[in-house]
Amino acid sequence: MAEYDRASLYIMSRTTLAAKIVAIDAIISALELKALDAAANEDITEYWLDDGQTKIKELYRGTAGIAASILAFDQLKQRYVNKYNGRARRLVPSKNIPNRR
Repeated sequence: MAEYDRASLYIMSRTTLAAKIVAIDAIISALELKALDAAANEDITEYWLDDGQTKIKELYRGTAGIAASILAFDQLKQRYVNKYNGRARRLVPSKNIPNRR
């Protein structure tokens, strides 16, 4: 069983973009649960993520740090999703747009 002291090492250990997206989702879920616990009492909090194969331990000081981490992981996840799916542009004729002069 692998044990990581940082979430970044956990994400980078995944080889495919799909696996990295799943890893980020797991981290965000653990952070959201910890944010719910920390909302009642603002103090030093830590979270553990244990998926059976790996363990991650992170330490945060208050809900502001947790919220900033969730936002950062969401942005990183969106970058990976964009790389995985690719960007596309859909062209629509102007005749199909209602109320257009």
